[in-house]
Amino acid sequence: MKVLNPISVNDAIDRLAELAGQDVSLVGVLSLDFEGTSINHIPKSECRSNVVGTYQSSIWVNFDFVAINQCEQWLDQFDGRHVQVDGILAAPEKSFNGCGHFSLWPAELTVTAIAKKTVMPTGN
Repeated sequence: MKVLNPISVNDAIDRLAELAGQDVSLVGVLSLDFEGTSINHIPKSECRSNVVGTYQSSIWVNFDFVAINQCEQWLDQFDGRHVQVDGILAAPEKSFNGCGHFSLWPAELTVTAIAKKTVMPTGN
């Protein structure tokens, strides 16, 4: 599997037409909320807020548990953490305006690998 160098969630959304159907590696904060499982852009100061809210800086995620070789409960350690996720990026199907619950997300990622990401401090 060839995975790109890690990119941000916003970058993946901006390049969705180019990256859809490809293996990508994203860095962000994982949210395992009921009906809101997603990877969110970091830093928060760069998150886009539109009419539909923070979903514009977020990608809906599904997990390929066979590829990850873990059970669903194992993912709890990543909830709310900075992570790097690898997987296949998808654009919304033509009959929908988005992905995920109520089609609120601009893209979807089927995750095949996940790891905690150490955040490097920025600035001086």
